[in-house]
Amino acid sequence: MPEESDRQYLTSHPWLTFDFNPQSLGSIAWAHLGEAYSKCQHLIGTPLQPGLAMHLSEVFLRRGALASAAIEGNTLSEQQVEDIIVRNRPLPESQRYQEQEVRNVVTALLEVRKEIAESSKFRLSSEWVLGKHALLLEGLELEEQVTPGEYRTVSVGVGNYRGAPAEDVPYLMERLCVWINEIIDQAEESKTLDNRFFLSFFAATLAHIYLAWIHPFGDGNGRTARLIEAAVLAHSQTVPWVSTTVLSNYYNKTKPRYYQRLEAASRSMDLPGFIAYSAIGFRDELREQIAEVQGAQRRVAWINYVHEAFQPEPSTETAKRRRSVVLALPPDAELTKREIKRLTPEIAVIYATASDKLFSRDLTKLRDLRLIREVGRGRYRSNIRLMDAFVPLPELGVDMPLTVRQEGIEPDSEGRP
Repeated sequence: MPEESDRQYLTSHPWLTFDFNPQSLGSIAWAHLGEAYSKCQHLIGTPLQPGLAMHLSEVFLRRGALASAAIEGNTLSEQQVEDIIVRNRPLPESQRYQEQEVRNVVTALLEVRKEIAESSKFRLSSEWVLGKHALLLEGLELEEQVTPGEYRTVSVGVGNYRGAPAEDVPYLMERLCVWINEIIDQAEESKTLDNRFFLSFFAATLAHIYLAWIHPFGDGNGRTARLIEAAVLAHSQTVPWVSTTVLSNYYNKTKPRYYQRLEAASRSMDLPGFIAYSAIGFRDELREQIAEVQGAQRRVAWINYVHEAFQPEPSTETAKRRRSVVLALPPDAELTKREIKRLTPEIAVIYATASDKLFSRDLTKLRDLRLIREVGRGRYRSNIRLMDAFVPLPELGVDMPLTVRQEGIEPDSEGRP
């Protein structure tokens, strides 16, 4: 076994220093990380109906798995992945390998989820990495020199980049595991939750980029790197499970930039640049995720509000028809009367033989109940914005009073009760 000073990687890959100073990050990157931490705390414990929470969790899992595979060239759509995973509908034989790629990423992520349930303590090891690599490549047609779950013994590269010397790979992977575990230990010993989050984020992204640099496998390096990243975040107890794969979405959306940042980090020794790139992406993806969760909450609140609005009304077919119309309206679209009549096949059947007078009465009643708004001559939209509390401008959401009036209590000239 060669001495450390004799290792070939010291000459071929001098950027593999296993060192990172968080102070090298700029203030803007820290601001992005601060917002990302805040967003994670907003998501943790979000009140959602169990069925809806499970549905969103499955959607985010499939989306992250597909993104990781798509970076490597997988061309399946979200709908196809949903058909594969949820409905167990196999793809045509010509696309079967793409199906297997996504299934493997999902399987590996679920294995990580299982490990979290069994133990909160996470330690990165060569055995763990090799085991997950075997899962990611299971059942795929591979080149002769690629063996799932084994480090490579030949020189490999992607584009112009060459992986570390094959003879140094086991040594480098052991060093990587020790280093990342040291950062994880620091995170677990942190006295504040935000510092634990920051250190966990560094451990996750550093593990990602270092594995990409070392390139320990003949195939599947990117998928393995992103899986480790997700696993470290998931075990940190500062990032909700549904958010652990959003970085894969970001890397896939910005794939040219992703590869540029990976290359620049090695060529220019710009490791802080890659961390900053990941930080802004994490923040942006969390923003989108929160908007999606809030959209689901908004829909549930709206359904409940509509049912409450109809409670004083007699329970008749008329009330049922009107309720169906308002709940079928898209949240942010203006529709003509003709379009409203065709919102769903059921509504179209009802109004096909109904008089215009009956339809007009329905719209008038819904408007009186403040469930729809007329936004132009003959155009209407859902009044779901009533669910949008605390927006800066009243016209953007519910019109909140500036003072609170209670029975028998009048505010004074300065608005105080």
